[in-house]
Amino acid sequence: MTTTAGTVRTATVPAQRAVLLDIAGSELGGAARWRAELEHYLAARPDTVTVVGQGRRITSSWLLRRERLAQGYGLVVAPNNLSFAVSGAERRLLLRNALHFLHPAERHLLARMPRAFQAKIPVVRRLVARADLVVVPCSAMAERVTRLLPTVGRRLVVRPHPVTPVGPRRPTQTPTILVPVVPGPYKNLVPQLRLLVGMADRAGHPARILVTAAPADLPVDLREHERIETLGIVAHDRLAQLWRTATAAFYPSVLESFGYPLAEARAYGVPVISPVSAQSVEIAGPALRGYDPNSPRSLGEALAGIAEPVPAEPRAFDRDAYFDFLLTPGR
Repeated sequence: MTTTAGTVRTATVPAQRAVLLDIAGSELGGAARWRAELEHYLAARPDTVTVVGQGRRITSSWLLRRERLAQGYGLVVAPNNLSFAVSGAERRLLLRNALHFLHPAERHLLARMPRAFQAKIPVVRRLVARADLVVVPCSAMAERVTRLLPTVGRRLVVRPHPVTPVGPRRPTQTPTILVPVVPGPYKNLVPQLRLLVGMADRAGHPARILVTAAPADLPVDLREHERIETLGIVAHDRLAQLWRTATAAFYPSVLESFGYPLAEARAYGVPVISPVSAQSVEIAGPALRGYDPNSPRSLGEALAGIAEPVPAEPRAFDRDAYFDFLLTPGR
């Protein structure tokens, strides 16, 4: 049985077996991508999980309400960084925002974030203690969490987010570089995009650059550049088709809990130009064309490297295995 929003029915499901999942929160970027995978998974299992929180923002009143909704459930799962506090015989939590666990040298980035976001950070960290199992999507995120909350280590597991390609690649005749970045104050998009455009111009590279940003998100020199096409926010179905037709991807962000574009590139077999790090190597694997963000020469070498083919790994981030683990009681 699957329900949404506020109404929860449990009469036909034994409490010790019932599963409740709260999906309240952001519906953009990686959160939306994760939910697309969840919807496909649940479509084949309509009677296994009760879903609440659809279309809701995470507020203090919602956190209180979901505790009431979750009473009597055996397994309660919060994939939105905020663990259930008291309800559920077993509580699982997905931590998926690196901004909640910044290193000291990164804390200046919070000044660019809304006050409401900053106020949520101590709540996120306190509620981690209430979770029986804490799931993070990569080793770098695990390090962030355990550095600040050392006692979490015994309850923490790394499970990369699921990524399921919709079909094989069909690259366009004109080379295209997809920049699948939702603009944000910590994404480092504009300066790195300038470097990419400048390098492509100097090298005489023929690629068009498709950016998932609105024109207003970019300065005049970029939004009016002949190479760049601004796409705005792109729905998952359309973005999947862009992955299939792209020659390469460019992903300059380094502050991520996972980095979906790194995983998409690996799954589809698309070279991805991204700053080299332990995290990008772990997620992108052989698809990575790593570069040093402070070295134009390094970026030029990475750009040249997109001509080398990448084998697709469509099962690298298996959907069923991921959600079977996350949503099966007693694991």
